[in-house]
Amino acid sequence: MIADVAVRLVAATLPAGVRERYREEWRADVAGAAEAGVPAHSVLGGALAVAIRVDRENPLVSGMTTRRLAFRRLRVALATAGVTLLLLLLNLWWSAWTGFDSRDLRALTDSSWLGRGLLAVAAVTAVVALVSGIGAFRAMRRGRVRRGWRASDTAVALTLPLALAATVLVPFVSVPLLLAFGLGLLVLVNVEDPRPQGRPLARGAAVLLASLAGGAILVTLAGTLLHVYVWNPLARMPGMTLDEIYAGLAAAGELPSSVVPISWAVLCGGVALALPVCAALPHPRIRRFMTARRLAGVGIAGVAVVAGGAWFVGFGMGMGMADAFATTGGDAAASGPVFTVIGIVFAIAALLVGLLPARIRSTSEMQEILPAPEP
Repeated sequence: MIADVAVRLVAATLPAGVRERYREEWRADVAGAAEAGVPAHSVLGGALAVAIRVDRENPLVSGMTTRRLAFRRLRVALATAGVTLLLLLLNLWWSAWTGFDSRDLRALTDSSWLGRGLLAVAAVTAVVALVSGIGAFRAMRRGRVRRGWRASDTAVALTLPLALAATVLVPFVSVPLLLAFGLGLLVLVNVEDPRPQGRPLARGAAVLLASLAGGAILVTLAGTLLHVYVWNPLARMPGMTLDEIYAGLAAAGELPSSVVPISWAVLCGGVALALPVCAALPHPRIRRFMTARRLAGVGIAGVAVVAGGAWFVGFGMGMGMADAFATTGGDAAASGPVFTVIGIVFAIAALLVGLLPARIRSTSEMQEILPAPEP
């Protein structure tokens, strides 16, 4: 029983092109091992050896062309790299809240368990991103037709180090370039590896899920605005009423403009309200986009953007209070760290939902592959 479960788990790690065949073969070997006088663990050992040595870039094994395999691996690399960066960002915030300094390895011995856990998970996701990136490069290289060195290769070889150097030296200037590069990669992987979507939900179910997603965005929006303009000022200036705080800001000429919060509320609220409206429309071109994964993904990403945008909305208020009352502009209310954690956690979920490739469960789901292995 244990050996049967073990070989099934090993078979689950194999590519789709050979997964079913090896699973049935190994299960049959385990079932007949006692009768043949063969230890079951030897069958498991052989299965592990096959799983390690199998040529995963072979189209007959992977169930897809090497080019598509490369972009599927690139999906995993992008998702896990993004998760790693967000976990490190969360660890940075956690360091500020708890005094845990992740830059000093000696502090790991007396740091909080959560800080250590964040670093450990970030290390694991970084390894997955690295392995997936190397795998994507190997698959792309194997599927590429051999040719000589071209001018485009020279341009890339010279431009990439310069871009990395610019990012390190002038990060704020390079951020738009990095965002454009990331957006380009997202478009590319979606074109090269179009992930199959589920069937559109029935109109009632789509409206319900869209309403829940929009409601989550609205609740997060209301909470962040209350944090910026009510809870945090009261926590920053204990003993003063909200009217006294705003009167002091006005007297010092530091009252923040209402343009930013109103514009932000209109934008986020409009998106939240548009979700159930679009889900209720009968047009077939709109209906085909109303899958559970897409609606949930929009809701998750929306909560992440709204929660993360609290810093942007509250920047003017924080600086105004710092100048008017000779205090700091940081968060004093507990709601600040809460919304920061919510934003990062939901951003991680949005990356995983939006980028991870769909698993090919059987050969019936495989796309057409080459008739013979590639050299």
